[in-house]
Amino acid sequence: MSRRAFAFAATGGLLLAAIWLWNQGDERRIERNLKRIQKLVGKGPGEGRLEGLRRAREISGFFADGFEVEAEQLGFHSRDRRSLTAGIHRYRSSSHRIAMRVYDKDHFVDHRLGRATTHLTADFLTGLDDLTGLEAYRLQINWVEQSGDWRIDYVRLLEVVEEPARSWW
Repeated sequence: MSRRAFAFAATGGLLLAAIWLWNQGDERRIERNLKRIQKLVGKGPGEGRLEGLRRAREISGFFADGFEVEAEQLGFHSRDRRSLTAGIHRYRSSSHRIAMRVYDKDHFVDHRLGRATTHLTADFLTGLDDLTGLEAYRLQINWVEQSGDWRIDYVRLLEVVEEPARSWW
């Protein structure tokens, strides 16, 4: 291999590695946001209404201006942060305990447009007194990069999973 060919191959390899690392950084930031949302959705016994409202507001803060949430199967649609916060607060207020698990994640990041799409399944284990419920949803989440962070631009409930995974941690 000539010096020129080697230099070209090495430069190409470095460029591909840089693109891969850049993509990994965006996916890590999206994952970090998902983990923070997952933690905020979680609820333990004894959480007060004000703490619940604070958490609902913080979750809605992960959404970009002009967002849209479509959950036709659940009769919920919102483009309004206040309505979204109220819906999150209502859901969290309906149980004493909530745990959220996210799996089957698939991310696609378009750096050129500053947009990303995540498909995932989310299980929610809820408890009210001695009753326990398990719900699972398949979601599409579109992200937009704003001010160096990824914000949720669009959420669509794709499917209510009839047989959610039963094994929890």
